[in-house]
Amino acid sequence: DAKPVPVMDVAEVVALEQRIAQEGTSLYTLMTRAGKAVAETVRQHTPVGSRVVVLAGSGNNGGDGWVAAEDLAVQGYDVVLVTKASAAEIKAEPAKTAALKAEEAGSFRVEVDPGRGAIEEFKRADVIVDAILGTGFSHSEVREPYASWIELANEVCGCKPECGGKGAGGGAWLIAVDCPSGLNAQTGALAQACIRADETITMLAVKKGLLVPEAAPYVGQL
Repeated sequence: DAKPVPVMDVAEVVALEQRIAQEGTSLYTLMTRAGKAVAETVRQHTPVGSRVVVLAGSGNNGGDGWVAAEDLAVQGYDVVLVTKASAAEIKAEPAKTAALKAEEAGSFRVEVDPGRGAIEEFKRADVIVDAILGTGFSHSEVREPYASWIELANEVCGCKPECGGKGAGGGAWLIAVDCPSGLNAQTGALAQACIRADETITMLAVKKGLLVPEAAPYVGQL
């Protein structure tokens, strides 16, 4: 039988990550595992050669997205990563290290702050990966350009069956990394813009906010 997954406060998960790092498994290694787990989930939903759009924030949640993008591209997926900052401009670690390594591989296309024109990329996606904001987000507003990306992703993934897409609403399948962007992973409170994921892949432990009933339509399958 599968072991029950622990439910933790966000602060407890941060402390757990630090303890794991002190015991010899680096945060970079954890990020690599997280990104590969996301890529594995994408593979379960769509065949090799499909179009995957990864929305990457500038923090460590985005780092998971860069790892997933490289992993999928190497395996033959058509991957576009949308980011506000180039790999060199990312300040968070280990996200910067992961992004630079993925960029160096050169196996997928990177669009830096593409503006509203990005909608065309979104429309052609079979899967959209939300790696914008992680469990550290606790605001009531999501800043631009992320608010627009969230709005566009929800629009595309919730579109009608005639779109020929894969998601629960007939559009692209929308996968959130760790927690849906715009959701407070501690309380379950929603910002003015929040990803409505078909599926959320959470890391190390389930964060309390993901289990709040109001969060369910945004978390999707956990």
